[in-house]
Amino acid sequence: MLVLDATTRAARAARAELCREVQRRGWILVELGSGDDYPEVDDAAAEHEADVVAFAGPDRSQSKAAVVAAGRELAYACVPAGRDDLFARDLGVDPDDVMGALGAIENYCEYYVALGEVNGVTFVNYVALGLDCRPVRAQHSAEPCSWAFATRASYIVACRRPSVRLHWFASPRRERCEGLFVSNNRRRFDAHAVGGRTRLDGGVLGIGVLGVDRGSTAAPDGAGPWREFDLPAFEADSVAPLRADVDGQVVSLEPPVRFRILPRALRVRVPLHS
Repeated sequence: MLVLDATTRAARAARAELCREVQRRGWILVELGSGDDYPEVDDAAAEHEADVVAFAGPDRSQSKAAVVAAGRELAYACVPAGRDDLFARDLGVDPDDVMGALGAIENYCEYYVALGEVNGVTFVNYVALGLDCRPVRAQHSAEPCSWAFATRASYIVACRRPSVRLHWFASPRRERCEGLFVSNNRRRFDAHAVGGRTRLDGGVLGIGVLGVDRGSTAAPDGAGPWREFDLPAFEADSVAPLRADVDGQVVSLEPPVRFRILPRALRVRVPLHS
């Protein structure tokens, strides 16, 4: 079963070609509208007795299908929706090779990756609090693999103004900061950018804390503006509901905001050459 996010801004010709190829292969095609979420995907998977869930759409919608595949213990395949499909890039799927990604549904290698969760909401890439994040459009690479993409910036980030009253817990005491970037697995944190991932099966949250109070025990030691942690679970707090960026989608989260990693939650299929 292939789930297509009909709200994506993919070229009409490319979408039509994808639909024709799915029909030619005899697969079930499910199109998601603007108001659809994981219950619609789950209903379709149950109705058609799917043995694999493939998803074609932007990163902000990936979790709608991934959470169904994980919950039903089905294989998951990511069909890239364009060069800004960062989850596909980190999986090692060439964002320019849609037909190759489709072929991986039947001719594949499999491995397990983690998912992240914040206050019950599943994410495949990241959650940002107090930060403005802009995806970086990838340039063509002769090596479309996770190792190549991990050396490049995935997101340009900046603290949101006005800043939010945000606290996080690095020790028994609370610490004040201006922004948090919490990733599904470890990333590289640079001055104004966050890089890709070399792996998605590390079983940790990759946490970057920005704007830590100068007097804080967790203040950076001069190596850069970020304070970095790798933890299986993490908690932040605020005096009011927080506007969060969850995989590019705005979500309101009630404090306390609790993060956790879900190790080996999703069985993914990727092309054999990845």
